[in-house]
Amino acid sequence: RCTTRRAGTMASALDNAADPPREFVKHTRACFRCKLVKTFEQFVERGCDNCEFFQMNDDRDRVVECTTPSYSGVCSVIDPKASWAAKWLRLGKLVPGCYALEINDDVPESVAQEIEERMDAGR
Repeated sequence: RCTTRRAGTMASALDNAADPPREFVKHTRACFRCKLVKTFEQFVERGCDNCEFFQMNDDRDRVVECTTPSYSGVCSVIDPKASWAAKWLRLGKLVPGCYALEINDDVPESVAQEIEERMDAGR
């Protein structure tokens, strides 16, 4: 977690930020629903900061099921509400963090059903 805080809105924007990946070389994965990028171990330790309903905390099999190592590009978002890039990528309501630009893998059917049920419940 970032320990340096700046005055004003930047500090408040980073209060709920997802931890950035500890390394980008390998072992990073993207959440199938929100595209948040973290290392495998970060997903195991804290789950997905946007998709808590996936319940990935301390469940390695669940992390494998709900995330993918196959993604392209990364966009780091510090203040999603003020960033035009975050709005364009439809990340404006998500926590600050690193996001995949594109998922290059098919969403497993069970995960797709969970996402759809979650969306229906929110309507």
